[in-house]
Amino acid sequence: MVGHRRLPFTDKQLIALHKEGLNDREIAEKLGANRRTVQGRRSKLGIESNKSPISHQRFLELYERGLNDPEIANALGVTDGTVYRYRKRHNLASNWKPLFTDQQLLTLYEKGLNDREIADELGVHTPTVKHHRRRLGLKAHDRKRLFTDQQLIALHEEGMNDREKADKLGASESVVFYHRKRLGLKSTRVRKF
Repeated sequence: MVGHRRLPFTDKQLIALHKEGLNDREIAEKLGANRRTVQGRRSKLGIESNKSPISHQRFLELYERGLNDPEIANALGVTDGTVYRYRKRHNLASNWKPLFTDQQLLTLYEKGLNDREIADELGVHTPTVKHHRRRLGLKAHDRKRLFTDQQLIALHEEGMNDREKADKLGASESVVFYHRKRLGLKSTRVRKF
């Protein structure tokens, strides 16, 4: 009769550590066992693997330092979503810090800046400003045009092409093209000197 080798840990210990979110390697380290032994026993118990690329201890260190999901993800070399799901699985609140305060946004808004200009000032993306502005119930400020329709028409009547108009107005050629088409002005050929 071949004797059964006794495991260096109980099923109860394995289950408890698994519920903490530890993966097979981390459980093996805690129990002083081989990872394959833990993996085999977990499989026999019918427990899904916590295949997490995140070390629980390292995650907690970063989380307790106040890092948010993207910052933790960057430190661990994983995606924001991986950190988000890991944090949720462990019932931990987000360490999210706002990128700017409502007061900062209001101050810039009251200066008459539009969403893009506010975003540039705050160093964030325009949709982020738009979302917060709407949440505060503020209407969008119109974008400031670099030139009037009359200025464009006057340059067009001088015979300038879109590139020349753009240079004169300090705008891009595509913006001049858009407004010229909107006004129903025909294209002017490039002048040869």
